[in-house]
Amino acid sequence: MAVTRQTENDRVVRLIGAYREKGDRRAVERIFAMHGKILNHIVRRYASSSGEPYEDLLQVGYVGLIKAVNGYKTDSAAGFSSYAYAMIDGELRHHFRDTALMRRPRWARSLYSKISESTTRLSAKLARPPLVEEIAEDVNVTPEGVLAVMKIFSDTNVYFLDGGSENGEELNLSVIRSLQYETFSLPVEDRILLEHGLESLSELQQKVVYLFFYKDLSQTEIGRRLGLPQRKVSRIIASATKSLKEKLSQRW
Repeated sequence: MAVTRQTENDRVVRLIGAYREKGDRRAVERIFAMHGKILNHIVRRYASSSGEPYEDLLQVGYVGLIKAVNGYKTDSAAGFSSYAYAMIDGELRHHFRDTALMRRPRWARSLYSKISESTTRLSAKLARPPLVEEIAEDVNVTPEGVLAVMKIFSDTNVYFLDGGSENGEELNLSVIRSLQYETFSLPVEDRILLEHGLESLSELQQKVVYLFFYKDLSQTEIGRRLGLPQRKVSRIIASATKSLKEKLSQRW
Protein backbone atom coordinates (compact mmCIF):
# COMPACT_ATOMS: atom_id res chain seq x y z
CA MET A 1 0.00 0.00 0.00
CA ALA A 2 2.82 2.39 0.95
CA VAL A 3 4.58 1.66 -2.34
CA THR A 4 1.36 2.35 -4.25
CA ARG A 5 0.86 5.68 -2.50
CA GLN A 6 4.46 6.64 -3.15
CA THR A 7 4.10 5.74 -6.82
CA GLU A 8 0.91 7.80 -7.10
CA ASN A 9 2.56 10.78 -5.41
CA ASP A 10 5.52 10.49 -7.78
CA ARG A 11 3.07 10.67 -10.70
CA VAL A 12 1.46 13.77 -9.21
CA VAL A 13 4.86 15.40 -8.74
CA ARG A 14 5.70 14.74 -12.40
CA LEU A 15 2.36 16.18 -13.49
CA ILE A 16 2.86 19.27 -11.33
CA GLY A 17 6.29 19.71 -12.88
CA ALA A 18 4.79 19.50 -16.38
CA TYR A 19 2.22 22.11 -15.49
CA ARG A 20 4.64 24.51 -13.84
CA GLU A 21 7.42 24.19 -16.39
CA LYS A 22 5.44 23.82 -19.61
CA GLY A 23 1.99 25.14 -18.70
CA ASP A 24 0.52 21.74 -19.58
CA ARG A 25 -3.20 22.08 -18.80
CA ARG A 26 -3.73 18.37 -19.43
CA ALA A 27 -1.46 17.67 -16.48
CA VAL A 28 -3.77 19.69 -14.22
CA GLU A 29 -6.82 17.92 -15.61
CA ARG A 30 -5.15 14.60 -14.81
CA ILE A 31 -4.46 15.70 -11.23
CA PHE A 32 -8.09 16.77 -10.90
CA ALA A 33 -9.24 13.36 -12.16
CA MET A 34 -6.94 11.54 -9.73
CA HIS A 35 -8.33 13.51 -6.77
CA GLY A 36 -11.98 13.68 -7.79
CA LYS A 37 -13.06 11.33 -4.99
CA ILE A 38 -11.38 13.48 -2.33
CA LEU A 39 -12.92 16.63 -3.77
CA ASN A 40 -16.42 15.14 -3.98
CA HIS A 41 -16.18 13.68 -0.48
CA ILE A 42 -15.34 17.03 1.12
CA VAL A 43 -17.84 19.03 -0.94
CA ARG A 44 -20.70 16.62 -0.24
CA ARG A 45 -19.96 16.77 3.48
CA TYR A 46 -20.25 20.57 3.49
CA ALA A 47 -23.25 20.58 1.15
CA SER A 48 -25.21 18.21 3.39
CA SER A 49 -24.45 20.19 6.55
CA SER A 50 -24.90 23.71 5.11
CA GLY A 51 -27.74 23.29 2.64
CA GLU A 52 -25.82 25.21 -0.03
CA PRO A 53 -26.01 23.80 -3.59
CA TYR A 54 -23.45 21.08 -4.27
CA GLU A 55 -22.51 22.62 -7.63
CA ASP A 56 -21.69 25.99 -6.05
CA LEU A 57 -19.51 24.41 -3.39
CA LEU A 58 -17.82 22.23 -5.99
CA GLN A 59 -16.50 25.38 -7.69
CA VAL A 60 -15.09 26.55 -4.36
CA GLY A 61 -13.49 23.13 -3.90
CA TYR A 62 -11.86 23.37 -7.32
CA VAL A 63 -10.26 26.64 -6.25
CA GLY A 64 -8.75 24.85 -3.25
CA LEU A 65 -7.47 22.05 -5.47
CA ILE A 66 -5.79 24.41 -7.93
CA LYS A 67 -4.22 26.25 -4.99
CA ALA A 68 -2.86 22.89 -3.87
CA VAL A 69 -1.35 22.32 -7.32
CA ASN A 70 0.27 25.76 -7.25
CA GLY A 71 1.43 25.64 -3.64
CA TYR A 72 2.58 22.05 -3.11
CA LYS A 73 6.30 21.63 -2.44
CA THR A 74 7.35 18.68 -4.53
CA ASP A 75 10.16 17.80 -2.10
CA SER A 76 7.76 17.69 0.84
CA ALA A 77 7.59 14.58 2.99
CA ALA A 78 3.81 14.93 3.07
CA GLY A 79 1.91 13.44 0.17
CA PHE A 80 0.02 15.67 -2.26
CA SER A 81 -3.31 14.02 -1.40
CA SER A 82 -3.03 15.09 2.24
CA TYR A 83 -2.02 18.60 1.20
CA ALA A 84 -4.87 18.82 -1.32
CA TYR A 85 -7.39 17.63 1.28
CA ALA A 86 -6.28 20.39 3.66
CA MET A 87 -6.38 23.05 0.94
CA ILE A 88 -9.84 22.07 -0.33
CA ASP A 89 -11.22 21.89 3.20
CA GLY A 90 -9.60 25.23 4.06
CA GLU A 91 -11.01 26.93 0.96
CA LEU A 92 -14.52 25.79 1.84
CA ARG A 93 -14.10 26.94 5.43
CA HIS A 94 -12.95 30.34 4.18
CA HIS A 95 -16.00 30.46 1.89
CA PHE A 96 -18.42 29.90 4.75
CA ARG A 97 -16.52 32.29 7.03
CA ASP A 98 -16.50 35.08 4.46
CA THR A 99 -20.16 34.50 3.59
CA ALA A 100 -21.08 34.63 7.26
CA LEU A 101 -19.01 37.77 7.84
CA MET A 102 -20.81 39.62 5.08
CA ARG A 103 -24.12 38.78 6.72
CA ARG A 104 -23.08 40.43 9.99
CA PRO A 105 -24.34 43.98 10.60
CA ARG A 106 -22.03 46.76 9.41
CA TRP A 107 -21.46 48.06 12.94
CA ALA A 108 -20.37 44.57 14.03
CA ARG A 109 -17.87 44.22 11.17
CA SER A 110 -16.46 47.67 11.92
CA LEU A 111 -16.13 47.03 15.65
CA TYR A 112 -14.66 43.56 15.12
CA SER A 113 -12.04 45.10 12.81
CA LYS A 114 -11.11 47.62 15.53
CA ILE A 115 -10.84 44.85 18.12
CA SER A 116 -8.66 42.73 15.82
CA GLU A 117 -6.36 45.67 15.05
CA SER A 118 -6.16 46.54 18.74
CA THR A 119 -5.27 42.95 19.64
CA THR A 120 -2.46 42.89 17.09
CA ARG A 121 -1.11 46.29 18.13
CA LEU A 122 -1.24 45.59 21.85
CA SER A 123 0.34 42.16 21.42
CA ALA A 124 3.34 43.77 19.73
CA LYS A 125 3.54 46.54 22.33
CA LEU A 126 3.14 44.32 25.40
CA ALA A 127 5.00 41.28 24.03
CA ARG A 128 2.08 39.12 25.20
CA PRO A 129 -1.59 38.62 24.36
CA PRO A 130 -3.55 41.59 25.75
CA LEU A 131 -6.20 41.20 28.42
CA VAL A 132 -9.82 41.79 27.46
CA GLU A 133 -9.82 44.85 29.75
CA GLU A 134 -6.83 46.29 27.88
CA ILE A 135 -8.50 45.78 24.50
CA ALA A 136 -11.71 47.29 25.87
CA GLU A 137 -9.94 50.44 27.02
CA ASP A 138 -8.13 50.76 23.69
CA VAL A 139 -11.31 50.52 21.57
CA ASN A 140 -13.53 52.34 24.11
CA VAL A 141 -16.01 49.50 24.55
CA THR A 142 -16.95 47.65 27.71
CA PRO A 143 -15.10 44.35 28.30
CA GLU A 144 -18.44 42.54 28.13
CA GLY A 145 -19.06 44.27 24.80
CA VAL A 146 -15.68 43.14 23.44
CA LEU A 147 -16.49 39.55 24.37
CA ALA A 148 -19.95 39.81 22.81
CA VAL A 149 -18.52 41.08 19.50
CA MET A 150 -15.90 38.32 19.52
CA LYS A 151 -18.70 35.82 20.08
CA ILE A 152 -20.54 37.13 17.03
CA PHE A 153 -17.53 36.20 14.88
CA SER A 154 -16.40 33.08 16.74
CA ASP A 155 -18.49 30.62 14.73
CA THR A 156 -20.69 30.40 11.65
CA ASN A 157 -23.95 31.28 13.42
CA VAL A 158 -25.38 34.61 12.29
CA TYR A 159 -26.51 36.85 15.15
CA PHE A 160 -29.24 39.44 14.69
CA LEU A 161 -29.90 42.77 16.35
CA ASP A 162 -32.80 41.35 18.31
CA GLY A 163 -30.31 39.30 20.31
CA GLY A 164 -30.97 35.94 18.69
CA SER A 165 -29.07 33.80 16.22
CA GLU A 166 -29.90 31.34 13.46
CA ASN A 167 -29.76 28.47 15.94
CA GLY A 168 -31.79 30.27 18.60
CA GLU A 169 -28.82 31.09 20.82
CA GLU A 170 -29.25 34.31 22.80
CA LEU A 171 -26.76 37.17 22.58
CA ASN A 172 -27.07 40.18 24.88
CA LEU A 173 -26.26 43.20 22.72
CA SER A 174 -27.06 45.63 25.55
CA VAL A 175 -23.58 45.00 27.01
CA ILE A 176 -21.94 46.52 23.91
CA ARG A 177 -21.53 50.07 25.15
CA SER A 178 -18.87 52.77 25.03
CA LEU A 179 -16.78 53.18 28.17
CA GLN A 180 -16.79 56.95 27.80
CA TYR A 181 -18.22 59.53 25.43
CA GLU A 182 -15.99 60.91 22.70
CA THR A 183 -16.37 64.33 21.09
CA PHE A 184 -18.06 64.29 17.68
CA SER A 185 -18.61 60.52 17.88
CA LEU A 186 -21.75 58.56 18.63
CA PRO A 187 -21.46 55.98 21.42
CA VAL A 188 -21.36 52.47 20.01
CA GLU A 189 -24.73 51.59 21.52
CA ASP A 190 -26.30 54.52 19.66
CA ARG A 191 -24.62 53.50 16.39
CA ILE A 192 -26.08 50.01 16.77
CA LEU A 193 -29.57 51.41 17.23
CA LEU A 194 -29.14 53.88 14.37
CA GLU A 195 -28.02 51.20 11.92
CA HIS A 196 -30.88 48.98 13.03
CA GLY A 197 -33.25 51.85 12.29
CA LEU A 198 -31.67 52.50 8.89
CA GLU A 199 -32.09 48.85 7.93
CA SER A 200 -35.84 49.20 8.48
CA LEU A 201 -36.08 51.86 5.74
CA SER A 202 -36.80 51.11 2.10
CA GLU A 203 -33.87 50.90 -0.30
CA LEU A 204 -34.70 54.31 -1.79
CA GLN A 205 -34.99 55.89 1.66
CA GLN A 206 -31.63 54.45 2.64
CA LYS A 207 -29.99 55.90 -0.48
CA VAL A 208 -31.46 59.37 0.09
CA VAL A 209 -30.60 59.39 3.80
CA TYR A 210 -27.04 58.31 3.03
CA LEU A 211 -26.53 61.02 0.40
CA PHE A 212 -28.18 63.73 2.53
CA PHE A 213 -26.76 63.03 5.98
CA TYR A 214 -23.54 61.14 5.24
CA LYS A 215 -22.41 62.68 1.93
CA ASP A 216 -23.86 66.12 2.74
CA LEU A 217 -25.45 66.58 -0.69
CA SER A 218 -28.26 69.06 -1.21
CA GLN A 219 -31.75 67.88 -2.08
CA THR A 220 -31.28 69.19 -5.62
CA GLU A 221 -27.99 67.28 -6.03
CA ILE A 222 -29.59 64.10 -4.70
CA GLY A 223 -32.48 64.54 -7.13
CA ARG A 224 -30.11 64.84 -10.09
CA ARG A 225 -28.14 61.80 -8.98
CA LEU A 226 -31.22 59.61 -8.48
CA GLY A 227 -33.37 61.09 -11.23
CA LEU A 228 -35.98 62.44 -8.80
CA PRO A 229 -37.66 65.84 -8.43
CA GLN A 230 -36.39 67.93 -5.50
CA ARG A 231 -39.83 67.85 -3.89
CA LYS A 232 -39.82 64.05 -4.02
CA VAL A 233 -36.42 63.99 -2.32
CA SER A 234 -37.72 66.33 0.37
CA ARG A 235 -40.71 64.08 1.06
CA ILE A 236 -38.46 61.00 1.24
CA ILE A 237 -36.17 62.70 3.76
CA ALA A 238 -39.15 63.73 5.86
CA SER A 239 -40.74 60.28 5.82
CA ALA A 240 -37.43 58.53 6.51
CA THR A 241 -36.64 60.86 9.40
CA LYS A 242 -40.08 60.29 10.90
CA SER A 243 -39.73 56.54 10.52
CA LEU A 244 -36.30 56.57 12.14
CA LYS A 245 -37.54 58.69 15.03
CA GLU A 246 -40.43 56.31 15.68
CA LYS A 247 -38.21 53.24 15.35
CA LEU A 248 -35.49 54.52 17.64
CA SER A 249 -37.89 55.91 20.24
CA GLN A 250 -39.16 52.36 20.76
CA ARG A 251 -35.70 51.22 21.75
CA TRP A 252 -34.48 54.17 23.86
